[in-house]
Amino acid sequence: MTIKIDNPEIEHFFINEFKSDIKQFSEFILMNLEKYKKQNDFNITPLDPQKNSYKLEFDDIEEVDESANPFKDIDDVATYARRLRENAWR
Repeated sequence: MTIKIDNPEIEHFFINEFKSDIKQFSEFILMNLEKYKKQNDFNITPLDPQKNSYKLEFDDIEEVDESANPFKDIDDVATYARRLRENAWR
């Protein structure tokens, strides 16, 4: 494991505290990561995609560049996806 430390004080702490003891250093890092995760626990409520999305509507479809929808000629998504997977390994 290699960690670059740009702060001399922190570097000095790690050198003196762990003295090349990788196991102790790893335990220290893991313990502090767990503390950080607990202190910064986020409660995220998933959004309903039906209520929080919208369809792009264009006034004049002729003005839209063809690259805006490169998949407009695809009628069956499942067949297209299967064909992509089959051709990916050939």
